[in-house]
Amino acid sequence: MSELATHDVPETIQHDDLHLANLYAQGERLRVLDWGDSSISHPFASLVVTFRFLEETNKLTPTDPWFARLRDAYLEPWGPGLADAFALAIRVGTFAHAFAWGRQRDHLPEEARAEFDAGFAIILRRAVAQTLDAKGPASYLRSR
Repeated sequence: MSELATHDVPETIQHDDLHLANLYAQGERLRVLDWGDSSISHPFASLVVTFRFLEETNKLTPTDPWFARLRDAYLEPWGPGLADAFALAIRVGTFAHAFAWGRQRDHLPEEARAEFDAGFAIILRRAVAQTLDAKGPASYLRSR
């Protein structure tokens, strides 16, 4: 996190569960729902779950150009030159997300853990995959 701090993007509310099922369209506006997993953290980590859902639900490959376009649009309000900070925030955020899932597991009844563990295994594999290559396989983790 100290390396992320050098990019002068302040911590803020980070949703940590931002995907299509948590968006509500009202006319021309979208509203974000379900802030139950939110925390104070780096704002770029909010796209960890978004990108996971784009891969798993929309079946986009990690190298699909859509990811880089979404990353660039998300970063635009903060200014240029933040692609490396974004890549780091995604790597750190993937682990933070896994730790949050682990804390949830501790509070589940025993009979609910097997189903939970199937999803948790995916979260853990994604976190470990982020450590295999500092830039990762995904186009959204490459500098523009």
